Amino acid sequence: MKFFAAVLTLACASGGILVAKPVLTTSVVSAECYSLAYSDPVKNVSAALFPPWIELFPGTDSGSVAARPHPAIGKYSGWKRIPGDSIEVNFSDNYEALHIHVHRDGTRLIGRATYISDVIVGGPDPSMHAEATREACPTPRP
Repeated sequence: MKFFAAVLTLACASGGILVAKPVLTTSVVSAECYSLAYSDPVKNVSAALFPPWIELFPGTDSGSVAARPHPAIGKYSGWKRIPGDSIEVNFSDNYEALHIHVHRDGTRLIGRATYISDVIVGGPDPSMHAEATREACPTPRP
């Protein structure tokens, strides 16, 4: 009993007992391909604005992304890890951007796709609910 009391006293004096927390990862170890479906539009945005298919290339915190068909917006593109178990896929140019902010749910990605432009004034940005289903990536051609 004295040992237990000593351990508790030591734990309290050192700032408490440390509990290991699971580390959530959104790393992409190998290429991941997804078909995307969109619903629940805000500001009458059309699903045609967002890519129906994406491929995330490997990376720990960020990486390249490809889309088919490639969105009209997309001089710059990529994905990055954001807090929690989420990633954000971005397609942008100098005046507008598409952000697809999703979290992992098994083999799916679920979140919201948002259109951002420097000419949209007032209210929320146009967006849609996004659900991505993982599928096999195409075999690279020589």
